[in-house]
Amino acid sequence: MFFRPEAYIPDHVWDSQNPGERYASVGDLCAHIGDQLPIYLVKQIARDVLRGLANMHQTRGKAHGDLSQDCILISPKDMKMLISQFYYPDVQSQHSMLHSSEISHTELHPIHLNVDTEYTFFRCHGPLPIGIVVSSPDRPRHDLFCDSFGMRSPEALLGAPQDTSADMWTLGCILYELIAGESLFDPFFQTVELGLTPEESHLIQIIEVCGQFPKDVAKSGKNGCKWFYDDGSLRLETTYYPVTLKNILSSRIEQSEVEHTADLLNSMLKLRPLERVQAADLLNHPWFHDLY
Repeated sequence: MFFRPEAYIPDHVWDSQNPGERYASVGDLCAHIGDQLPIYLVKQIARDVLRGLANMHQTRGKAHGDLSQDCILISPKDMKMLISQFYYPDVQSQHSMLHSSEISHTELHPIHLNVDTEYTFFRCHGPLPIGIVVSSPDRPRHDLFCDSFGMRSPEALLGAPQDTSADMWTLGCILYELIAGESLFDPFFQTVELGLTPEESHLIQIIEVCGQFPKDVAKSGKNGCKWFYDDGSLRLETTYYPVTLKNILSSRIEQSEVEHTADLLNSMLKLRPLERVQAADLLNHPWFHDLY
């Protein structure tokens, strides 16, 4: 059953009186309807973002570097349409909208926006235009990788070189958030109680979900010796509580979706950057099959 809550319109969502305010974001959508989105909608978002990343990684040879819910953009028209589906208790209408053949068959085309900083916006044409904003190559190098603390890749924490594979780690964290309605990693979890730094808490959580760091990865960055012994074990006396994504997801989504969802996220959240799936390859994952 759907309830109609009081509408909450963040200040930075579209302004109908301002033609320049052209897009809202997935972050804005979550502010309206809740942090956990229907998995079919997340699949559409993931597919279109991956298409944009595949183009950027392969054709342009560069990483986005700053993925977040706020740079995955939706047109105001479609934002309003999506919100209306959740505010009104018309379940059949919502089901039809989310499974529309028009939505599930879209193509990306680059659009160059006329703004002070150069961006490329990959937009799909259809009832649900989703897009990503690509960082300008003129931005300073230190600005090119994820600012969202809990979504930083292991190599970012270790101070190791980063490339397009860091985008895949960050996107994996974003997709988990949209699917489960919560962050996969919270660097500030129990930092005060256990006397940990956010980086230490983050590393512990990564190990609990992804396993022990391989020696070569643990020592790959300038911060490696600070946190790891030569054998790859963490320099912290702590109790680990290992958990699998499959087990976590089992209590958050339908059982029929758990296997493929966990497999997709695991392929993105590999500790070794070279082992992470590439954007173009991930589009062929069985998780997306019900979109086609």
